[in-house]
Amino acid sequence: MKLKLVVASMSVLGLLSCPAFAATTTTPAPTPTHHKKVHHHHHHHNVVVTHYTEAEVIPAHTVPVAVETEPKVDIFQSILDNMDHNTGRAKPMPDWFNRIGVSGGVNADVKWGNRRIFYTTENVKLLAINDAYVNFSATVNDWAKAFASLNFANPSTNYSYATPTSNNTINLEQGYVTLGNLDVYPVFLQVGKQFQDFGRYTLHPLNRTLAQSLSESLQTSVDLGFITRMGLHGSVYVFSNPATVGNPGGQTGNVYGAALGFDRPGDQVGFDVGVGYMSNMSGVGDVNNFLSTNMVHLVGAIAAYGDVNSGPFTLGARYSTAIQSFSPTDINTSLGLPLGTGSGARPWAADITGGYSYNLWAKNQNIYLGYQATNNAARLMLPKYRILAGLGVDMWKNTTVGLEYTHDNAYSSGNGGSGNSSNTLGLRAALKFG
Repeated sequence: MKLKLVVASMSVLGLLSCPAFAATTTTPAPTPTHHKKVHHHHHHHNVVVTHYTEAEVIPAHTVPVAVETEPKVDIFQSILDNMDHNTGRAKPMPDWFNRIGVSGGVNADVKWGNRRIFYTTENVKLLAINDAYVNFSATVNDWAKAFASLNFANPSTNYSYATPTSNNTINLEQGYVTLGNLDVYPVFLQVGKQFQDFGRYTLHPLNRTLAQSLSESLQTSVDLGFITRMGLHGSVYVFSNPATVGNPGGQTGNVYGAALGFDRPGDQVGFDVGVGYMSNMSGVGDVNNFLSTNMVHLVGAIAAYGDVNSGPFTLGARYSTAIQSFSPTDINTSLGLPLGTGSGARPWAADITGGYSYNLWAKNQNIYLGYQATNNAARLMLPKYRILAGLGVDMWKNTTVGLEYTHDNAYSSGNGGSGNSSNTLGLRAALKFG
């Protein structure tokens, strides 16, 4: 009797996991870039009860067997959870495979050529695991989902903030919760570590584009957004400023941002276009790497993008720029002058890339050609311009091999650069699962 009272009390206090709440199952949560409607399957438990009158004799072989409709409570596990401070934590559910999605991939790169230039956007290792990741998605209920991404990457001698600084580093690259049901209401709230809605780019490519270096932002933030069925979407977000602005030891403050875009995907003809604003460019990872701990003043930024596809042809453009000049104490225009001298930089970067997809030897393939340029970005260790060409081949299911050639030109000696050109050739083997 005492044991029953203890169990009942702990259940009331919410200390015990109760699988009864898991009777409704849903499909795994969709990935961040694909939206799927969630279907519900309800399991009904029928209990058959046989009634007998007082005059009837119950045959031995027909004695009703008690049907247990409530889950068994493991009192020992419950007490052990208290001892291990694991109360209130998520526990495996009987139908976890209908709620949890797992996927991942590995991108292994090989580089040849001028690998000692150390441009910010390039991984200069001869052989490197550019990215090995495992993604977890969870559908908690119709209005709450979670996403987490564990990432491993070899360290590089470049200045990429996204690259770990020590060997064998596994980190939580992304981890956030999404509250909302877009099938019912077009507004959602996203909280956690996530890439901000500022520009458009590919995570962990063979070489990051120059515009990506001035727009990629991974922060722990609060994001309020909307997506309509017609393709209009937008968001506002806020996160803590990684750099202090004003007097040393002053308030770090917050960085605010907003974005608006319109997507109309299609196999024959499709397009997307959008623009984003960030109140302080210190929120961009590669920019913040070159800033002192204490900025002289805020510098806002704008990022814009556009893509169009028609049949096998694609064309995309990216642009990111500071709205005003940095103080020369923070970022000046020349590598040849110490900080605090010369003119303050107002960096911008732009990309344009065209591609063509085709099938050859029963394998889907694509080729692409691009041109990228920057200005006032010598201090950020970016080239003046870049020409690139690439080829990708789907060798087998979820297995792609890519080859990319880049030709970079440094800033002139007047801006502290060498003025020389450099060439690299990169090979990537990419595998995905899930």
